[in-house]
Amino acid sequence: MSDDFEKNLRDHLHREAEETREFPRRLRGRIRDGIAPRTRARMVPQLALAGALVLVAVAVLAFRNPTIINVVVTTFKGIVPSPTPTPQPFLCQDQSGGTTGLNATLTDIRPASHAGDGYDRVVFDLSGGIPSWNVTRQESSTFVRDASGQNVTLEGNAGLKLVLLGTDVAGSVSSDLQPRLTSIREIAQVGNFEHQLTYAIGLSSSQCVRVFQLTNTRLVIDVATSASASTTAAPTPLPTQPAATDLGAFSCLDHSGGTNSGPAMQLAAVRVAHQTGFDRIVFEFAPQAGATAHIPAYTVSRQASAKFVKDPSGLPVTMRGSAGLRIVFHGASGATSYSGSRDQIVNLPVVQEVEQLGDFEAVLSWGAGLSQPSCIRTLELPNPTRLVIDVQTP
Repeated sequence: MSDDFEKNLRDHLHREAEETREFPRRLRGRIRDGIAPRTRARMVPQLALAGALVLVAVAVLAFRNPTIINVVVTTFKGIVPSPTPTPQPFLCQDQSGGTTGLNATLTDIRPASHAGDGYDRVVFDLSGGIPSWNVTRQESSTFVRDASGQNVTLEGNAGLKLVLLGTDVAGSVSSDLQPRLTSIREIAQVGNFEHQLTYAIGLSSSQCVRVFQLTNTRLVIDVATSASASTTAAPTPLPTQPAATDLGAFSCLDHSGGTNSGPAMQLAAVRVAHQTGFDRIVFEFAPQAGATAHIPAYTVSRQASAKFVKDPSGLPVTMRGSAGLRIVFHGASGATSYSGSRDQIVNLPVVQEVEQLGDFEAVLSWGAGLSQPSCIRTLELPNPTRLVIDVQTP
């Protein structure tokens, strides 16, 4: 305890005892005796006793004059130093958190530049607590709207997608903000469907982020404005196998592609197998009679857990593993065309389980439980029409 702090506390207690005339005279005398200067060895217990006497007296007087509580508490805040929170590191990976099953309302979105500290910030204000959330990174600023499946491209060259489960949005919240900061260029609502709220953030380039919660009312996303602000790297893509150099490189970001046009494509098969250097998941589609074959619009989102939410029931489901992929197709269905297993437990080096999460109004979603976070690549192949997802293995 510093000398300055002792002096400030002693002076404060003395003022409270003198100025609060409702205190009995004998009690004011005991408080003055307790705060009189002592040797350092006796200072802490004496001040503690004096402080306790003040608090007891305040509690008694609160019944007579409730405003005295506000005066004392406010003054104490001015003399007691508050700890400075330790900043979290920036992470070049997807992140998740919040409270499962909580219902909340988004009340405001506030972007701001903190250029001097090396990041841009966007704050999502919520009432009712912080619900379950996922923040995923992707290598483009093109997103797929929920539940229409239409593509939307924001300003920038990369992106973040924030999904808030069990969340509605207040009517006063803007659906499209263009702060045009160093990293954060645009923020747009891309989904508000059955209490699942989705926002897309267009970035100037792929950067690392940190996500944290404040006072159970704010979800904060900081985006680094330079690579030097990143202290924890994403999983590093392993060297590409020589035999697979023509398949493209692995990426530790989310992927999207395909088109949502014409009648819904029909899911015909789901296959999972291990190959040298990667586990492969194949979704095979067939067109409806008279329609043109194409890959339906899709997003492959990486997440930091194997916990998912079924569409449209909202029921939680946990797959095998510690990380996951969520694959969503817009303009596709397997309700009448797919007869295979909708929950495949495969126990490959990384891919542990593949399960259907939803098939509702031409929105088909599957999840994959992974033994560890891993980089991926996607391939769109014809004859037959297939989306191939390769998950890199150690």
